[in-house]
Formats: sequence, C-alpha cells, structure tokens
Amino acid sequence: MRALDSLCVAFAMIAGLILFGLIGLTFLDVIMRYIFSSPIYGARDVLEMGMVVVISLGFPFTWRTGGHIVVDLLPDYGFALLTTGRNLFVRITGIVIFGLLAWRAWHTAEDAALFNEKTNMIELPFQPFLWLLAFASVFQAVVLVTESVRILLKQTIAHSITLHQIQDESKVQHD
Repeated sequence: MRALDSLCVAFAMIAGLILFGLIGLTFLDVIMRYIFSSPIYGARDVLEMGMVVVISLGFPFTWRTGGHIVVDLLPDYGFALLTTGRNLFVRITGIVIFGLLAWRAWHTAEDAALFNEKTNMIELPFQPFLWLLAFASVFQAVVLVTESVRILLKQTIAHSITLHQIQDESKVQHD
C-alpha cells in the first residue's frame, strides 16, 4: 500500500501544481478582461483541459485519505461481517464505475483523434486528456482492487500518507 500511497501523493502534487497555475491564469484573465479589456486568448480552453487533469489525478489521493463526502446508506450496526460486506460493495461498485470510465475514455480518445477534435480557441487536442482520464481511472480501479484484496485478507487498508509531521516538543531533549 505504501507504493500506491506514494503514487497517489505524487499525482496529487502534480494536480495541485496545475491547479495553482489555473488559479493564477484565472486571476490574470480577470484582471486583463476587466481592467484592460483584453482577456487572455485561449484561457478558457486551458482551464477546461486543466481541470480534467486536476480532477483525474486528484481523485485517488482524495479516496485514500478519505477526503470525499460520505453518506452511510448501509449501516453496519457494529457487526464486522456487515462492515466488510459494505466496504467490499462500495469498492466493487467503484471498480465497475472506474473501469467503465476508463474504457469509454479510451474509446472516446480514439474517436477524438479520428475526428480531429480540439478545443475551440487554441485547438488543444482532446485525445491526450482523454488518455490521461483513462489512465487515472485505471489507477483508481487498481487502488480499489488492492483495497478489496486487503479487506478480504483481513489486512489494514489504512493509508500511509502523512500530510504534516509535527514533532512533539515534550519528547525533545534539551542539553
């Protein structure tokens, strides 16, 4: 799990850097549009395709850290068997959904290349972004399969991602 967690963090860092750039681009575009009446040409195209990258690469990290919205529709009432069943059901559903998303993204990428589909303003081709969506969906499915196997083997699926390491001052010895 440590290797998957490391990849999740790396993808999230890339997504975060891209998101930071998109925020800067949006800020500059607003300034240019409303102060100088000259918006940045193609900014909307870059923002749209950039968000595909951010969401695709950020989802595995969000899943592993539990950062998504959770609604308990299937309570477990404290029974280990019900908890295991619910956890497997959620992961298998995710595997199916992300598998279908990867499959459709891959086929849509091939169609995008065949029909030469691009963004409107600066003509960014859709195909590489759809390939990235397919890759990220497969990676998310791999994360879910790994977690499912570990649940079946009664191993922990806790993540090894540490966002902040705070040193406890009471444990530090002073000379």
